[in-house]
Amino acid sequence: MKDMIARILDMDKKARGLTDEAQQSKIDYEKEIIRTKEKIKNDYLARAKERIRINRQSAQKKADEELRRIEAKNAALITELDKKSSENHDKWVDAIFQRVVSDL
Repeated sequence: MKDMIARILDMDKKARGLTDEAQQSKIDYEKEIIRTKEKIKNDYLARAKERIRINRQSAQKKADEELRRIEAKNAALITELDKKSSENHDKWVDAIFQRVVSDL
């Protein structure tokens, strides 16, 4: 009888040991899943930040090119206006003078 009780207690002890090992294994797997999940999340965020950086640079480059194009267009317009002003200055002054004088 004592032998049987000792065997039952031994089997119970082994079963508890197996249960504890299984529980620890479950905890270890859960921790590994959490670490893997965090790694995937961090990798995804790093790739997203890199894409944002590249897109920002591309958008800035396009904006700079558009600004240069507009500045060149404006410079050409200013040059044309200066040319017309130089060519017609005396004529415009005379026309303004004649309108003022004729209204008197």
